[in-house]
Amino acid sequence: MTATGSASLPVKTSSSSPRGKFVPGWGNWRQRLRLWSGLILFVFCLSHFSNHALGIISIDAMEKASVWHYKIWRNEIGETVLMLAAVTHVLLALWRTARRRTLKMPRWEFIQLVLGLYIPWSLIPHVGMTMGLANEFGFAPTYHQMLTILWPRHGFTQSLLLLVVWVHSMIGLHFWLRLYPLYHRLKYAALAFAIAMPVLALWGFIEGARRLELAKDVNVKVSPEQFDWLTVFTIEARAVAFGLIIVSLLVILVRYLVSLSARRLTITYPGSLAVKAKPGATLLEISRINEVPIASVCGGRARCSTCRVKVLDGAETLSAPDAAEQAVLSRISATDDVRLACQIRPQQNIEVQPLVPVKAKAETTENLKDAYYWGVEQDVVVMFVDLRNFTRITESQLAYDVVHLLNNYLDQASAAIQAEGGFVDKFIGDGIMAIFGMDTNPQVGARQALRASKRIEGVMTELETEKGPQFSDPIRLGIGLHLGPAILGRIGAAGTTGGLTALGDVVNTASRLESENKAHNSFLAVSKSVLDAAEATVTDAQTSEIKLRGKEIPLQIFTMSSLDTVEIPED
Repeated sequence: MTATGSASLPVKTSSSSPRGKFVPGWGNWRQRLRLWSGLILFVFCLSHFSNHALGIISIDAMEKASVWHYKIWRNEIGETVLMLAAVTHVLLALWRTARRRTLKMPRWEFIQLVLGLYIPWSLIPHVGMTMGLANEFGFAPTYHQMLTILWPRHGFTQSLLLLVVWVHSMIGLHFWLRLYPLYHRLKYAALAFAIAMPVLALWGFIEGARRLELAKDVNVKVSPEQFDWLTVFTIEARAVAFGLIIVSLLVILVRYLVSLSARRLTITYPGSLAVKAKPGATLLEISRINEVPIASVCGGRARCSTCRVKVLDGAETLSAPDAAEQAVLSRISATDDVRLACQIRPQQNIEVQPLVPVKAKAETTENLKDAYYWGVEQDVVVMFVDLRNFTRITESQLAYDVVHLLNNYLDQASAAIQAEGGFVDKFIGDGIMAIFGMDTNPQVGARQALRASKRIEGVMTELETEKGPQFSDPIRLGIGLHLGPAILGRIGAAGTTGGLTALGDVVNTASRLESENKAHNSFLAVSKSVLDAAEATVTDAQTSEIKLRGKEIPLQIFTMSSLDTVEIPED
C-alpha cells in the first residue's frame, strides 16, 4: 500500500532489507503459524461441511463421501496434523489475547474473539465422540450413528456450532484476504460462497437426521459405559480449555492493576492532542484506549501499513523494527521515522503523526475531531455554488457596487448553507464550496444539501429584487451536488492551523455538475446518489448522463430550473 494524504514517504534503500527472507503482509512467525494452522482447520471444516451438504441427496451419499474424508483426516498423519493445528491455533490465540493491554478493539475483532471462546464448549464433546470413542473403543462415527445420536436432542447446539465455526473462520479469512487486489475483484463470489456453504451444510445435516429419525432402524453402538467415559472426557477437557482462557484474561487484569502504579508517558498527536499512557502497550492499543482513531486494516498483525505513523519526536527511544514490521516498511519504502503503530511499544514520551485517513464512524468522539489534522475518510455531500456571468455583470460598474453585490450574495448563500447544517469549506472568487453530512450521515447530509439549495434559490430571487438598476443582467446562480467518499483534513503549511477541507473525486464531480447547469440552462444539477440517499421525490427534472474523466460508467444526473417540485422527507 502507498502513502495517503499529504504525507510523503521517500524511497529508502538499505542493504539489510529483509526482502526474500520474509514475506511482507504475513506478520511475524507466530502470526504466520497461527494463520497456517487456521487454514488447515478451515480446509478440514470445508471438507466436513461439504460432506454434510450431501445429506440433501441421501444418507448413502453422505456415507460414501465420508470414506474419502476419513482417508485424508483419520490416518496417523492426518490426525496428527489436525490436532497440532488445533492446539497451535488455540494456544497462539490465547497468547495474543494475554498480551493485550486493553479489550477495546474493532467490532469485527471482538466478534471473532467471542466466537473463538465459544467454540471449545460445543466442539469438545463432538471431538470426544468422533475421535475419542473411536480411539478408545473402536467406535465408527458413521453418519448413521452420529445423526441418530445427535438428532433431535443435540440438533440445535450442533447447528449453532457449525455456524459459529464458519463465521469465525470467514471473519479471519476476510480480514486476511482483503489486503489483496484479487480478493476485491472476487468479493461477491466469495460472499455468495460464504453464505451458501453453511446453508447447504445445515440443510444436509437436518435433512439426513430427519430421514433417519423417521426410519428408526439404526442401532446405536455406544454403550452406557462409553457415554460415561465421554462425559468425564468432556468435563476434563472443558476445564483445561476454559482454565487457559481464564488465565489469559487474568493476565490482562493483572497487567492493568500493575499499570495503575506504573510510571506514565505522554503520547502527542496532531492538533496538540496529548494522552497519558503506561509503558508496555502498543501505540495502536494506547490510541484505542484513549479513543484516538488510527486506521488498522489487518487488526494490528503487521500485515498492512495502514496504521503507519511518522514519529516526530522520540524515535530514538523506540526499539528497532522486528522482521515483520521491517518487511512492511521496506515494502512501502518508508523512511526511518515511519513506524507501525501496532508494533511499537513506547517507553518514553513520543510525538507522532498518523499517515493514513481514518474511516469516520457514526458515533463521533471528541478525539475524532483532532483526527482531521491527519485525515478522516467519510461519505459526504459536496456542494458548489456559482454566480453566473459575474464578469459581464460587473463590467463598467463601480467597484463599491460590485463588492457590495458580491458580499451580499456570499453572506446570504453562506447563511443558507449553515442554516441547514452545512459547512462552508471555502470561497473561490464568486463561488462557494460547502460540505454536508460531516457530523451526521449521508442521508441527513443529502437532505440538508437539498434544503440548502432551496434556501439559496430564495437568495437568488431576493438578490434579483435588490440588485439595483445599475445591474442590467439578471442574477442567476448555479448549484452542483454530489455524494461520495472524501478525505476530510486540515490542510496548511507546517506550524499553521489549516482550514478543514475535502479532497477526492467527489469534489471534482460536484464542481463538474455545477458547470453542467450552463449546458442545461438550469439552477441545480444533482447526481442520482444524492437523491437516492435523501429519498427525495422529483417530479419535474431532466435526466441525462455525463462522462467523467477516468470513469468507465457514466454518471446519471438530474437538472432542474426550479426546486418547487422537489419533496424532501423530514429527518
